[in-house]
Amino acid sequence: MTEINLRLKKKLNEVFSIEPNDLGIDFITFYFKKITAYFKTIPFVYVIPFIFLISLFLFLFLVFFLLIFLKFLHFGF
Repeated sequence: MTEINLRLKKKLNEVFSIEPNDLGIDFITFYFKKITAYFKTIPFVYVIPFIFLISLFLFLFLVFFLLIFLKFLHFGF
């Protein structure tokens, strides 16, 4: 049992020894770290409203073009 625990601890140490993110350009790395800090702590506070707004926009956009298409079919045939 202790051998399994030792192997598990070794694997966990490998996982947590990941180097910090460096995107190569300092100002991009700075903004990347600022933005991802919010997603690491409370992602759903930002993600859910953003997805809701995108879905609402797509719905309104597609309904608008669907109505134009249906009017075209109505008057065309």
